[in-house]
Amino acid sequence: MIVLDDLDERVTPYWDALPQTAALLRDRGRQFTQAFAPTPICCPGRSTLLTGQLAHNIGVYTNAGDFGGWETFAANGGEDRTFAVDLQAAGYRTGLAGKYLNGIEDDPEHIPPGWSEWYGSVDNAFYSGYEYTLNENGTLVTYGTDAEDYSTDVMAAKSVDFIERAAAGGAPFLWTVNSTAPHVPLPPAPRHADHEFADDEAPRAPNYQEIDVSDKPTWLQESAPQRSAIIASVLDTDHQDRMGSLLAVDDLVAGIYDALARTGELANTYVVLVSDNGYNMGAHRLWQKQAPYEESLRIPLVVDGPGVATGRDDHMVLQADIAPTLLDLAGLTVPADVDGRSLAPLLRGESPGGWRTDFIAQYSDPSAAESDGIATEPGTTDVSQTAPVSVFDVPPWRGVRTDRYLYVEWLDGAGEAELYDLHRDPWQLDNVLATEGGRQASADIVSALDARLDELSDCSGETCS
Repeated sequence: MIVLDDLDERVTPYWDALPQTAALLRDRGRQFTQAFAPTPICCPGRSTLLTGQLAHNIGVYTNAGDFGGWETFAANGGEDRTFAVDLQAAGYRTGLAGKYLNGIEDDPEHIPPGWSEWYGSVDNAFYSGYEYTLNENGTLVTYGTDAEDYSTDVMAAKSVDFIERAAAGGAPFLWTVNSTAPHVPLPPAPRHADHEFADDEAPRAPNYQEIDVSDKPTWLQESAPQRSAIIASVLDTDHQDRMGSLLAVDDLVAGIYDALARTGELANTYVVLVSDNGYNMGAHRLWQKQAPYEESLRIPLVVDGPGVATGRDDHMVLQADIAPTLLDLAGLTVPADVDGRSLAPLLRGESPGGWRTDFIAQYSDPSAAESDGIATEPGTTDVSQTAPVSVFDVPPWRGVRTDRYLYVEWLDGAGEAELYDLHRDPWQLDNVLATEGGRQASADIVSALDARLDELSDCSGETCS
Protein backbone atom coordinates (compact mmCIF):
# COMPACT_ATOMS: atom_id res chain seq x y z
CA MET A 1 0.00 0.00 0.00
CA ILE A 2 1.36 3.37 -1.07
CA VAL A 3 -0.12 6.27 0.91
CA LEU A 4 0.42 9.77 -0.47
CA ASP A 5 -0.03 12.99 1.46
CA ASP A 6 -2.48 15.77 0.52
CA LEU A 7 -3.12 14.47 -3.00
CA ASP A 8 -6.56 15.45 -4.26
CA GLU A 9 -8.50 13.70 -6.98
CA ARG A 10 -10.39 16.67 -8.31
CA VAL A 11 -8.01 19.40 -9.45
CA THR A 12 -4.35 18.35 -9.41
CA PRO A 13 -3.37 16.72 -12.76
CA TYR A 14 -1.32 14.16 -10.86
CA TRP A 15 -1.27 11.47 -13.54
CA ASP A 16 0.83 13.81 -15.69
CA ALA A 17 3.59 13.41 -13.09
CA LEU A 18 3.02 9.66 -12.66
CA PRO A 19 3.34 8.15 -16.15
CA GLN A 20 5.00 4.92 -14.97
CA THR A 21 2.41 4.53 -12.22
CA ALA A 22 -0.36 5.09 -14.73
CA ALA A 23 0.96 2.35 -17.00
CA LEU A 24 1.82 -0.14 -14.26
CA LEU A 25 -0.99 0.43 -11.76
CA ARG A 26 -3.87 2.53 -13.09
CA ASP A 27 -4.10 1.00 -16.56
CA ARG A 28 -3.82 -2.55 -15.23
CA GLY A 29 -5.98 -2.11 -12.17
CA ARG A 30 -9.23 -0.56 -10.98
CA GLN A 31 -9.48 3.20 -10.52
CA PHE A 32 -12.16 4.38 -8.10
CA THR A 33 -13.42 7.74 -9.32
CA GLN A 34 -15.64 8.43 -6.30
CA ALA A 35 -13.30 7.77 -3.38
CA PHE A 36 -13.54 9.94 -0.27
CA ALA A 37 -11.69 10.91 2.90
CA PRO A 38 -14.57 11.44 5.38
CA THR A 39 -12.38 13.46 7.77
CA PRO A 40 -10.07 15.29 5.37
CA ILE A 41 -6.89 15.89 7.32
CA CYS A 42 -3.81 13.72 7.84
CA CYS A 43 -4.16 11.94 11.18
CA PRO A 44 -7.88 11.08 10.94
CA GLY A 45 -7.44 9.90 7.35
CA ARG A 46 -4.55 7.63 8.29
CA SER A 47 -6.35 6.38 11.40
CA THR A 48 -9.31 5.37 9.24
CA LEU A 49 -7.04 3.72 6.66
CA LEU A 50 -5.37 1.65 9.38
CA THR A 51 -8.51 0.54 11.24
CA GLY A 52 -11.49 0.89 8.91
CA GLN A 53 -13.19 3.01 11.55
CA LEU A 54 -14.63 6.49 11.04
CA ALA A 55 -13.64 9.47 13.17
CA HIS A 56 -16.52 9.23 15.63
CA ASN A 57 -15.67 5.60 16.40
CA ILE A 58 -11.89 5.84 16.60
CA GLY A 59 -12.09 9.28 18.30
CA VAL A 60 -9.61 11.00 15.95
CA TYR A 61 -11.10 14.13 14.38
CA THR A 62 -8.00 16.22 13.78
CA ASN A 63 -4.20 16.18 14.12
CA ALA A 64 -3.66 16.96 17.81
CA GLY A 65 -5.30 17.57 21.17
CA ASP A 66 -7.99 15.66 23.00
CA PHE A 67 -9.77 14.79 19.76
CA GLY A 68 -6.87 14.05 17.48
CA GLY A 69 -3.31 12.93 16.91
CA TRP A 70 -1.39 9.74 17.56
CA GLU A 71 -1.77 9.93 21.34
CA THR A 72 -5.57 9.94 21.08
CA PHE A 73 -5.47 7.12 18.51
CA ALA A 74 -3.29 5.01 20.80
CA ALA A 75 -5.25 5.85 23.96
CA ASN A 76 -8.47 4.75 22.25
CA GLY A 77 -6.99 1.38 21.36
CA GLY A 78 -6.49 2.17 17.69
CA GLU A 79 -3.05 0.59 17.49
CA ASP A 80 -4.46 -2.76 18.57
CA ARG A 81 -7.10 -2.68 15.83
CA THR A 82 -5.06 -2.01 12.68
CA PHE A 83 -5.01 -4.36 9.72
CA ALA A 84 -1.30 -4.92 10.45
CA VAL A 85 -2.13 -6.58 13.77
CA ASP A 86 -4.53 -9.04 12.14
CA LEU A 87 -2.27 -9.77 9.19
CA GLN A 88 0.78 -10.33 11.37
CA ALA A 89 -1.23 -12.69 13.58
CA ALA A 90 -2.18 -14.62 10.44
CA GLY A 91 1.47 -15.15 9.54
CA TYR A 92 2.20 -12.11 7.39
CA ARG A 93 5.53 -10.31 7.52
CA THR A 94 4.50 -6.67 7.89
CA GLY A 95 6.44 -3.46 7.40
CA LEU A 96 5.94 0.30 7.29
CA ALA A 97 8.20 3.12 6.17
CA GLY A 98 7.59 6.85 6.31
CA LYS A 99 4.83 8.93 7.84
CA TYR A 100 2.66 7.21 10.44
CA LEU A 101 0.42 9.50 12.53
CA ASN A 102 0.83 13.15 13.52
CA GLY A 103 2.08 13.32 17.10
CA ILE A 104 4.32 10.25 17.06
CA GLU A 105 7.23 12.70 17.39
CA ASP A 106 6.32 12.94 21.08
CA ASP A 107 7.43 9.33 21.55
CA PRO A 108 9.98 8.75 18.77
CA GLU A 109 11.11 5.32 20.03
CA HIS A 110 7.58 3.90 20.00
CA ILE A 111 6.85 1.02 17.60
CA PRO A 112 3.15 0.12 17.32
CA PRO A 113 2.02 -3.50 17.56
CA GLY A 114 1.51 -5.47 14.38
CA TRP A 115 4.66 -4.43 12.51
CA SER A 116 7.49 -6.88 11.89
CA GLU A 117 9.65 -4.08 10.53
CA TRP A 118 9.32 -0.37 11.29
CA TYR A 119 10.95 2.63 9.62
CA GLY A 120 8.62 5.40 10.78
CA SER A 121 9.41 9.10 10.63
CA VAL A 122 9.55 10.79 14.03
CA ASP A 123 9.82 14.52 13.29
CA ASN A 124 8.27 17.20 11.10
CA ALA A 125 11.52 17.58 9.16
CA PHE A 126 10.32 14.59 7.15
CA TYR A 127 7.97 17.02 5.36
CA SER A 128 11.01 18.86 3.99
CA GLY A 129 12.65 15.75 2.55
CA TYR A 130 15.98 16.20 4.37
CA GLU A 131 17.54 16.23 7.87
CA TYR A 132 14.82 14.00 9.29
CA THR A 133 15.00 11.03 11.65
CA LEU A 134 13.54 7.57 11.23
CA ASN A 135 12.89 5.02 13.93
CA GLU A 136 14.44 2.01 12.24
CA ASN A 137 13.30 -0.97 14.30
CA GLY A 138 14.09 0.85 17.54
CA THR A 139 17.21 2.72 16.42
CA LEU A 140 16.89 6.43 15.65
CA VAL A 141 18.69 7.14 12.37
CA THR A 142 19.13 10.71 11.11
CA TYR A 143 19.46 11.47 7.42
CA GLY A 144 21.28 14.47 5.98
CA THR A 145 21.13 16.83 3.03
CA ASP A 146 22.77 14.77 0.29
CA ALA A 147 20.79 13.78 -2.77
CA GLU A 148 20.56 10.16 -1.59
CA ASP A 149 18.92 11.34 1.65
CA TYR A 150 15.84 12.65 -0.18
CA SER A 151 13.01 11.07 1.77
CA THR A 152 10.93 9.57 -1.07
CA ASP A 153 14.04 7.91 -2.51
CA VAL A 154 14.91 6.49 0.90
CA MET A 155 11.36 5.13 1.09
CA ALA A 156 11.80 3.61 -2.37
CA ALA A 157 15.03 1.87 -1.40
CA LYS A 158 13.48 0.47 1.78
CA SER A 159 10.51 -0.78 -0.25
CA VAL A 160 12.72 -2.76 -2.63
CA ASP A 161 14.84 -4.10 0.23
CA PHE A 162 11.80 -5.28 2.19
CA ILE A 163 10.16 -6.92 -0.83
CA GLU A 164 13.34 -8.79 -1.77
CA ARG A 165 13.90 -10.09 1.75
CA ALA A 166 10.23 -10.89 2.39
CA ALA A 167 9.92 -12.76 -0.91
CA ALA A 168 13.03 -14.80 -0.09
CA GLY A 169 11.55 -15.67 3.31
CA GLY A 170 8.53 -17.38 1.79
CA ALA A 171 5.86 -15.96 4.12
CA PRO A 172 3.10 -13.68 2.80
CA PHE A 173 3.89 -10.02 3.33
CA LEU A 174 2.33 -6.59 3.72
CA TRP A 175 4.34 -3.47 2.95
CA THR A 176 3.07 0.06 3.59
CA VAL A 177 5.14 2.99 2.32
CA ASN A 178 4.11 6.54 3.18
CA SER A 179 5.89 9.37 1.38
CA THR A 180 4.96 12.93 2.30
CA ALA A 181 4.67 13.80 -1.39
CA PRO A 182 3.13 16.08 -2.45
CA HIS A 183 2.68 17.78 0.97
CA VAL A 184 4.16 21.28 1.31
CA PRO A 185 7.14 21.99 1.64
CA LEU A 186 8.55 18.84 0.02
CA PRO A 187 10.59 19.86 -3.04
CA PRO A 188 11.25 17.70 -6.09
CA ALA A 189 14.16 15.28 -5.87
CA PRO A 190 17.47 16.84 -6.99
CA ARG A 191 17.39 14.90 -10.26
CA HIS A 192 14.02 16.50 -11.00
CA ALA A 193 15.04 20.08 -10.19
CA ASP A 194 14.34 21.20 -13.77
CA HIS A 195 11.12 19.24 -14.13
CA GLU A 196 8.54 19.99 -16.79
CA PHE A 197 6.05 21.52 -14.33
CA ALA A 198 8.50 24.03 -12.84
CA ASP A 199 6.85 27.04 -14.51
CA ASP A 200 3.23 25.90 -14.40
CA GLU A 201 0.38 27.80 -12.80
CA ALA A 202 -1.83 25.94 -10.37
CA PRO A 203 -5.07 24.81 -12.04
CA ARG A 204 -7.84 27.39 -12.00
CA ALA A 205 -11.02 25.40 -11.48
CA PRO A 206 -14.40 27.21 -11.67
CA ASN A 207 -14.41 27.71 -7.89
CA TYR A 208 -10.78 28.87 -7.68
CA GLN A 209 -10.60 32.04 -5.54
CA GLU A 210 -14.41 32.13 -5.64
CA ILE A 211 -15.33 35.76 -6.21
CA ASP A 212 -18.62 35.83 -4.33
CA VAL A 213 -18.46 34.01 -0.99
CA SER A 214 -21.53 35.73 0.42
CA ASP A 215 -23.33 32.37 0.40
CA LYS A 216 -20.60 30.76 2.49
CA PRO A 217 -20.50 30.63 6.32
CA THR A 218 -19.49 33.73 8.24
CA TRP A 219 -16.04 32.42 9.20
CA LEU A 220 -15.11 32.08 5.54
CA GLN A 221 -16.56 35.42 4.52
CA GLU A 222 -14.59 37.17 7.26
CA SER A 223 -11.28 35.44 6.57
CA ALA A 224 -11.59 35.33 2.76
CA PRO A 225 -9.29 38.32 2.05
CA GLN A 226 -6.41 36.90 4.11
CA ARG A 227 -6.91 33.41 2.74
CA SER A 228 -7.06 34.75 -0.80
CA ALA A 229 -3.79 36.62 -0.34
CA ILE A 230 -2.04 33.48 0.93
CA ILE A 231 -3.27 31.51 -2.07
CA ALA A 232 -2.10 34.18 -4.49
CA SER A 233 1.35 34.21 -2.92
CA VAL A 234 2.04 30.48 -2.52
CA LEU A 235 -0.24 28.27 -4.58
CA ASP A 236 1.61 28.35 -7.90
CA THR A 237 4.91 27.51 -6.19
CA ASP A 238 3.14 24.88 -4.11
CA HIS A 239 1.64 23.32 -7.23
CA GLN A 240 5.01 23.23 -8.98
CA ASP A 241 6.61 21.48 -6.02
CA ARG A 242 3.65 19.13 -5.69
CA MET A 243 3.93 17.98 -9.27
CA GLY A 244 7.71 17.82 -9.11
CA SER A 245 7.72 15.78 -5.90
CA LEU A 246 5.41 13.21 -7.48
CA LEU A 247 8.07 12.34 -10.06
CA ALA A 248 10.06 10.56 -7.34
CA VAL A 249 6.88 8.76 -6.27
CA ASP A 250 6.58 7.56 -9.85
CA ASP A 251 10.05 6.08 -9.59
CA LEU A 252 9.16 4.53 -6.22
CA VAL A 253 6.13 2.77 -7.71
CA ALA A 254 8.14 1.56 -10.70
CA GLY A 255 10.80 0.21 -8.33
CA ILE A 256 8.16 -1.68 -6.34
CA TYR A 257 6.73 -3.26 -9.48
CA ASP A 258 10.20 -4.18 -10.68
CA ALA A 259 11.04 -5.81 -7.34
CA LEU A 260 7.77 -7.75 -7.32
CA ALA A 261 8.40 -8.97 -10.86
CA ARG A 262 12.03 -9.95 -10.20
CA THR A 263 11.09 -11.92 -7.09
CA GLY A 264 8.20 -13.70 -8.80
CA GLU A 265 5.64 -12.09 -6.48
CA LEU A 266 3.84 -9.73 -8.85
CA ALA A 267 1.10 -12.18 -9.86
CA ASN A 268 0.33 -12.81 -6.17
CA THR A 269 0.38 -9.22 -4.94
CA TYR A 270 -2.22 -6.48 -4.60
CA VAL A 271 -0.95 -2.92 -4.95
CA VAL A 272 -2.99 -0.05 -3.49
CA LEU A 273 -2.38 3.67 -4.12
CA VAL A 274 -4.35 6.11 -1.96
CA SER A 275 -4.12 9.54 -0.32
CA ASP A 276 -4.82 10.56 3.27
CA ASN A 277 -6.99 13.52 2.22
CA GLY A 278 -7.69 15.88 -0.64
CA TYR A 279 -6.43 19.42 -1.15
CA ASN A 280 -8.41 22.60 -1.75
CA MET A 281 -6.10 24.10 -4.41
CA GLY A 282 -7.63 27.56 -3.94
CA ALA A 283 -11.24 26.40 -4.12
CA HIS A 284 -13.53 28.84 -2.31
CA ARG A 285 -10.37 30.77 -1.29
CA LEU A 286 -9.09 27.77 0.70
CA TRP A 287 -5.52 26.54 0.36
CA GLN A 288 -5.02 23.17 2.04
CA LYS A 289 -7.72 20.76 3.33
CA GLN A 290 -10.06 20.22 6.33
CA ALA A 291 -13.11 21.63 4.54
CA PRO A 292 -16.32 19.75 3.66
CA TYR A 293 -16.04 20.60 -0.03
CA GLU A 294 -15.21 18.21 -2.87
CA GLU A 295 -11.57 19.21 -3.22
CA SER A 296 -10.86 18.23 0.40
CA LEU A 297 -12.99 15.09 0.41
CA ARG A 298 -12.13 13.48 -2.92
CA ILE A 299 -8.98 11.33 -3.09
CA PRO A 300 -7.23 9.05 -5.57
CA LEU A 301 -7.67 5.31 -5.05
CA VAL A 302 -6.36 2.66 -7.42
CA VAL A 303 -5.98 -1.09 -6.79
CA ASP A 304 -4.15 -3.63 -8.95
CA GLY A 305 -3.67 -7.34 -8.39
CA PRO A 306 -4.82 -10.88 -9.13
CA GLY A 307 -8.42 -11.01 -10.32
CA VAL A 308 -8.82 -7.24 -10.39
CA ALA A 309 -10.99 -6.08 -13.30
CA THR A 310 -9.29 -3.36 -15.31
CA GLY A 311 -11.18 -0.09 -15.63
CA ARG A 312 -12.90 2.70 -13.74
CA ASP A 313 -15.44 2.24 -10.98
CA ASP A 314 -17.84 4.97 -9.85
CA HIS A 315 -19.20 3.36 -6.68
CA MET A 316 -18.95 5.59 -3.60
CA VAL A 317 -16.01 4.22 -1.61
CA LEU A 318 -14.27 5.42 1.54
CA GLN A 319 -10.90 5.19 3.23
CA ALA A 320 -12.68 2.99 5.76
CA ASP A 321 -13.04 0.34 3.05
CA ILE A 322 -9.30 -0.26 2.73
CA ALA A 323 -8.72 -2.20 5.98
CA PRO A 324 -11.62 -4.66 5.46
CA THR A 325 -10.54 -5.09 1.84
CA LEU A 326 -7.01 -6.09 2.83
CA LEU A 327 -8.32 -8.53 5.43
CA ASP A 328 -10.87 -9.98 3.03
CA LEU A 329 -8.31 -10.46 0.26
CA ALA A 330 -6.08 -12.25 2.78
CA GLY A 331 -8.94 -14.60 3.68
CA LEU A 332 -9.38 -13.20 7.18
CA THR A 333 -12.54 -12.36 9.08
CA VAL A 334 -13.38 -8.64 9.12
CA PRO A 335 -14.10 -7.44 12.69
CA ALA A 336 -17.70 -6.39 13.32
CA ASP A 337 -16.69 -2.93 14.50
CA VAL A 338 -15.14 -2.00 11.14
CA ASP A 339 -17.20 0.75 9.53
CA GLY A 340 -16.08 0.17 5.95
CA ARG A 341 -16.92 -2.57 3.46
CA SER A 342 -14.63 -4.84 1.53
CA LEU A 343 -14.03 -3.63 -2.01
CA ALA A 344 -13.33 -7.19 -3.19
CA PRO A 345 -16.59 -7.51 -5.18
CA LEU A 346 -15.96 -4.16 -6.86
CA LEU A 347 -12.40 -5.20 -7.66
CA ARG A 348 -13.83 -8.18 -9.52
CA GLY A 349 -16.04 -5.84 -11.53
CA GLU A 350 -19.23 -6.79 -9.72
CA SER A 351 -22.02 -4.40 -8.65
CA PRO A 352 -23.24 -5.71 -5.30
CA GLY A 353 -26.70 -4.67 -4.21
CA GLY A 354 -27.17 -2.29 -1.33
CA TRP A 355 -23.91 -0.43 -1.85
CA ARG A 356 -23.71 2.86 0.04
CA THR A 357 -25.17 6.03 -1.45
CA ASP A 358 -24.10 8.37 1.37
CA PHE A 359 -21.62 8.78 4.21
CA ILE A 360 -20.92 11.03 7.18
CA ALA A 361 -18.09 13.55 6.88
CA GLN A 362 -16.77 15.39 9.94
CA TYR A 363 -13.90 17.46 11.22
CA SER A 364 -12.55 18.48 14.63
CA ASP A 365 -14.34 18.14 17.94
CA PRO A 366 -18.04 17.83 17.06
CA SER A 367 -19.07 19.20 20.43
CA ALA A 368 -16.90 22.32 20.20
CA ALA A 369 -18.70 25.64 20.50
CA GLU A 370 -16.04 27.62 18.68
CA SER A 371 -12.79 27.34 16.76
CA ASP A 372 -9.72 29.38 17.62
CA GLY A 373 -8.35 29.25 14.08
CA ILE A 374 -4.97 27.84 15.09
CA ALA A 375 -2.63 26.42 12.50
CA THR A 376 -2.84 22.64 12.35
CA GLU A 377 0.25 21.72 10.33
CA PRO A 378 3.63 23.15 9.43
CA GLY A 379 3.30 25.46 6.45
CA THR A 380 6.25 26.86 4.58
CA THR A 381 6.97 27.95 1.06
CA ASP A 382 10.39 26.34 0.68
CA VAL A 383 12.53 23.50 1.92
CA SER A 384 14.72 25.79 3.99
CA GLN A 385 11.65 26.52 6.14
CA THR A 386 12.71 30.14 6.46
CA ALA A 387 9.49 31.61 5.08
CA PRO A 388 6.61 30.58 7.32
CA VAL A 389 3.10 30.86 5.96
CA SER A 390 -0.03 31.10 8.07
CA VAL A 391 -2.14 27.96 7.77
CA PHE A 392 -5.68 28.73 8.84
CA ASP A 393 -7.77 26.08 10.46
CA VAL A 394 -11.50 25.83 9.78
CA PRO A 395 -14.21 25.55 12.44
CA PRO A 396 -15.62 22.15 13.38
CA TRP A 397 -18.34 20.74 11.16
CA ARG A 398 -20.28 17.61 10.31
CA GLY A 399 -22.11 16.77 7.14
CA VAL A 400 -23.64 14.11 4.95
CA ARG A 401 -22.51 13.58 1.36
CA THR A 402 -24.94 11.66 -0.84
CA ASP A 403 -24.73 10.83 -4.52
CA ARG A 404 -26.48 14.13 -5.21
CA TYR A 405 -26.24 16.45 -2.21
CA LEU A 406 -23.78 17.81 0.31
CA TYR A 407 -25.38 19.04 3.53
CA VAL A 408 -23.11 20.61 6.16
CA GLU A 409 -23.76 21.86 9.69
CA TRP A 410 -21.14 24.23 11.13
CA LEU A 411 -20.53 23.66 14.85
CA ASP A 412 -18.87 26.97 15.72
CA GLY A 413 -21.91 28.36 17.49
CA ALA A 414 -23.23 30.41 14.56
CA GLY A 415 -25.86 27.81 13.64
CA GLU A 416 -25.05 28.03 9.93
CA ALA A 417 -25.57 25.30 7.35
CA GLU A 418 -24.90 24.67 3.67
CA LEU A 419 -26.65 22.62 1.01
CA TYR A 420 -25.36 21.95 -2.49
CA ASP A 421 -27.08 20.13 -5.32
CA LEU A 422 -24.06 18.49 -6.92
CA HIS A 423 -25.96 17.53 -10.07
CA ARG A 424 -26.75 21.16 -10.77
CA ASP A 425 -23.80 22.79 -9.03
CA PRO A 426 -20.78 20.43 -9.08
CA TRP A 427 -18.33 23.19 -8.09
CA GLN A 428 -20.40 24.15 -5.02
CA LEU A 429 -20.78 27.81 -5.90
CA ASP A 430 -24.39 28.18 -4.80
CA ASN A 431 -25.31 27.35 -1.21
CA VAL A 432 -29.05 26.74 -1.52
CA LEU A 433 -29.58 27.73 2.12
CA ALA A 434 -28.13 31.23 1.67
CA THR A 435 -31.49 32.70 0.68
CA GLU A 436 -34.94 32.54 2.23
CA GLY A 437 -36.41 31.22 -1.01
CA GLY A 438 -33.80 28.49 -1.16
CA ARG A 439 -34.42 27.48 2.43
CA GLN A 440 -38.14 27.21 1.86
CA ALA A 441 -37.82 25.30 -1.40
CA SER A 442 -35.38 22.80 0.08
CA ALA A 443 -36.99 22.35 3.50
CA ASP A 444 -38.00 18.74 2.88
CA ILE A 445 -34.57 17.84 1.51
CA VAL A 446 -32.86 19.42 4.50
CA SER A 447 -35.15 17.61 6.91
CA ALA A 448 -34.33 14.24 5.34
CA LEU A 449 -30.60 14.93 5.19
CA ASP A 450 -30.52 16.23 8.75
CA ALA A 451 -32.25 13.07 9.98
CA ARG A 452 -29.82 10.92 8.02
CA LEU A 453 -26.89 12.86 9.47
CA ASP A 454 -28.16 12.15 12.97
CA GLU A 455 -28.36 8.43 12.13
CA LEU A 456 -24.86 8.33 10.69
CA SER A 457 -23.43 10.26 13.64
CA ASP A 458 -24.13 7.20 15.80
CA CYS A 459 -23.40 4.52 13.21
CA SER A 460 -21.01 1.67 13.87
CA GLY A 461 -19.97 -1.28 11.77
CA GLU A 462 -22.39 -2.25 9.05
CA THR A 463 -24.82 0.56 9.94
CA CYS A 464 -22.25 3.04 8.57
CA SER A 465 -22.46 1.66 5.06
